[in-house]
Amino acid sequence: MAPAPSFRGHQWTYNPVRGSCLLLLLVVMSNLLLCQGKSCPSCSPYLLATSMSSLTDLFIEVAWLSHDFHNLSTIVFKEFNETYAQGKLYHINATNSCHTNVFDFPEERDKAHQLNNENITKWTLVLLYCWNNPLYHLVKELDTTKELPETFLSSLTEIENMSERLQAFIESHFRKIIVPVLKIIRNAPSVWSEHQYMKSRDEDRRHSEMYNLFHCLHRDSRKVDMYFKILACRARKTC
Repeated sequence: MAPAPSFRGHQWTYNPVRGSCLLLLLVVMSNLLLCQGKSCPSCSPYLLATSMSSLTDLFIEVAWLSHDFHNLSTIVFKEFNETYAQGKLYHINATNSCHTNVFDFPEERDKAHQLNNENITKWTLVLLYCWNNPLYHLVKELDTTKELPETFLSSLTEIENMSERLQAFIESHFRKIIVPVLKIIRNAPSVWSEHQYMKSRDEDRRHSEMYNLFHCLHRDSRKVDMYFKILACRARKTC
């Protein structure tokens, strides 16, 4: 039996790990709502207030998961940088090459605090969805080529698993925001398509592409961690 589809960026791909059909159903529902001209059911800025207060313990746990997600992403980037990027100029264009630059994510904590609970949760999910395709293809490519040590592959597989668990938390408890998130991504100029540089015969180009991905993942995982920690402290009413 074929595995259930999972949303990855702009595409639907088959993911043997994740078997939920929830998002497929929601995309269909989204199209129906848009065709009928009805407004999205999640328009209230106070949508998450009651739900958050009842999920305080879960928010604390998921904040620790987001911390591990960022920490492991940082370790992978630093290890790749130290092993493959010394003496190279990969860092010059790394920030500008991030596929998530098409979105105006709040970068600093004080700006993120200005968002209401619904919007910060939406941006968190947008970020996580945008990394589904790159992580999937990067893990697949490294598993096929065996170019990097097994430790990189195992770490990236764990990062992909953590990302899916973070997504599952939001999808399970705040389902009404998924349709607006999918609409945000669909309306973006572009997100990410499989970069052919990863399959180039030129080792320097391959490593440059990997460096960019690891650098951008390190940067974006910091945002994800920051957003979850803000939501957790709001759930606990300590910020």
